[in-house]
Amino acid sequence: MRTLIVDDHPIVVTGCRALFTSDPSVEILEASTAKDGHRAYLQKHPDVTVVDVGLPDLTGFELSRRIRKEDPAAKIVMLSVSEDPAFVVRAVEMGIQGYVSKSDDPRLRAKAMRKVAAGERFVSPHLAEATFGGAVIKANPLTQMSSRELEDARP
Repeated sequence: MRTLIVDDHPIVVTGCRALFTSDPSVEILEASTAKDGHRAYLQKHPDVTVVDVGLPDLTGFELSRRIRKEDPAAKIVMLSVSEDPAFVVRAVEMGIQGYVSKSDDPRLRAKAMRKVAAGERFVSPHLAEATFGGAVIKANPLTQMSSRELEDARP
């Protein structure tokens, strides 16, 4: 499984590498900006791409949109410090197959990556409950924001 991690925090990339150190079938590629992540995606065509919502140059949503424009079959997991249900809804609406929080147990991150690479969907259980278990998302104005507005509102 070739996995591209696009995150500007080295500890996140290091943590993802550590999750798979005992599995030689997993190759971890990395990028710290959306621009570098997009380039790496086009050059390497990973099986799954993990994208931080808050990148220094673009939002993870915009990077995901650009990747999906080039490759509609791209398998993407969003990774975020935000647990706002609106972000989860936006990811699902965009066709992104996975969403996990940086505060989740790292094993959930690994599970999400494997499931999405296998063609399944995965949302952290507590985020799925918060997002799809109630009407809170309908009341949240972030669910109505454009990608540009979300970029300005990102944490």
